[in-house]
Amino acid sequence: MIKKLFTFWKKKEKPKIRWWSVIDGVEKVTPIVPAKEYIPDWWKRVERIIEGASDDKLLNKGTIRNCPSFPEYLTQGFVVPLWCDVNIKIEHESFEWRTPDKTFSFSSHADSQFRDHLPQYVQDNTSMVLKPTCPWRVKTPPGWSVWQLPMYYHYNPFFETLPGIIWSDIHHEINQQMLMKRYGEFTIKRGTPLAMYVPYERNKYTYDISGPNEENATWSNESWIHVRSKFKGGYKLHQAEVKKCPVKH
Repeated sequence: MIKKLFTFWKKKEKPKIRWWSVIDGVEKVTPIVPAKEYIPDWWKRVERIIEGASDDKLLNKGTIRNCPSFPEYLTQGFVVPLWCDVNIKIEHESFEWRTPDKTFSFSSHADSQFRDHLPQYVQDNTSMVLKPTCPWRVKTPPGWSVWQLPMYYHYNPFFETLPGIIWSDIHHEINQQMLMKRYGEFTIKRGTPLAMYVPYERNKYTYDISGPNEENATWSNESWIHVRSKFKGGYKLHQAEVKKCPVKH
């Protein structure tokens, strides 16, 4: 009986995500890092409280820094930084790329493969899809995949990596698709955050959609009380309580 109880409370082994580079040295110069190390500079400068507002309704109100969903998103998974400088020259009918060494290469997806099929206003504000030959590989445990996500809140003026999903337990390459935003000649520097990779377990699930009822009214009220009964930090406090007792919820 005691052994069963111990087994029940024993912490589940954490899944291990394995990253490796196929170009020796990249892992030392531009390593994969947890996303929390790439928080945008503009985000760090935002004050938590609006002071000196001309509109009394906004005075002493919280800014986006107080919304818990944003830091949760910004710190998920890993960031792949660009492993080399790349100079790009994009014209309407052609493009050229140049890197400091032939070890690092890029290619493209033809417009007919993707861009031609986008809404016209997107085509008008993009130039091409650039595809780096990424030196990184990733392996997740069986049944786990990774989301490939753009570095959305970095608002890079030159590109945005397209989102997608990779079954990284069986396929380990991660060649990004960079939707370029402009024509002309410019350089993207080594270390520029390229994409986020967030591991997740592929689980099947059921769902239902309903109007208000006694059960979901209880859920809504309890979550509301956890947040609104504190001047600040109610959401995070509730998270901490759930982490301490994972079987409660």
